Amino acid sequence: MSRWGKAAPLALLLFTCGSAAAEPPLCADVALVLAIDGSGSVTDGEYRFQKSAIAAAFRDDAITAVLKDAGTVMLSAVFWGDGEFPTEDLDWYVVHDGLGAEAFARELESRGRHVYGDTNIGSGLWAALDKLSEPRICARRSIINLSGDGRETTVPKQRVRATLYQARLRTIQMGVTINALAIADEEEDLAAYYAQDVVRGTGGFTMTVKSQADYALAIRQKLKRELSPQFVAGVVRHRAPPYLTEDVRHNRR
Repeated sequence: MSRWGKAAPLALLLFTCGSAAAEPPLCADVALVLAIDGSGSVTDGEYRFQKSAIAAAFRDDAITAVLKDAGTVMLSAVFWGDGEFPTEDLDWYVVHDGLGAEAFARELESRGRHVYGDTNIGSGLWAALDKLSEPRICARRSIINLSGDGRETTVPKQRVRATLYQARLRTIQMGVTINALAIADEEEDLAAYYAQDVVRGTGGFTMTVKSQADYALAIRQKLKRELSPQFVAGVVRHRAPPYLTEDVRHNRR
């Protein structure tokens, strides 16, 4: 019998037909939130490109295979920008045995843009942590996949959801891993900043691209790595440095 028990087919049918997740019958293997930069430095064209690249990644056969190997994966996303304004959040979608990612990809593509302003990474991380701390969410591994093209804005504000420092502390308390993708088309040392000040958790790593054109390749490579049970097992077994940095070029495979 499956570890999901006799009720699994009905529960999984509800999850994989595109409806948002209700109470999960058991803990998922992975809960993954994509935290996507929608600050003012990202043009509308770049914003649409990021969404379409992520959606395409979840339709890629190689990612489907990784999702299948990962077991039961819960997917969500937050779009973040200026911390004085609300983030935009997607609900949860569940992929089991590699099935169910299409509904998440469609929802991601269909969302219009409602975030702009300063680069408040802490606000984006806090929103992702809120998603992961919802009472209905239970997962053996919790991951935030953050992508952005700038450093945390430090201008004083009347109100802000959370600072980057506060979000990092909460991440540690919750045992969440943050992996980062630095779009370093204007800031050469952005990947080093992300590795030092953003990435947290067992096996946390940073990848960097030099242009938006490399983003589609990088997001696929990043998903393969962070979802792979073999990668996590290798990190724990060999005690690898927790914050790794990798440069992704357009001609790499």
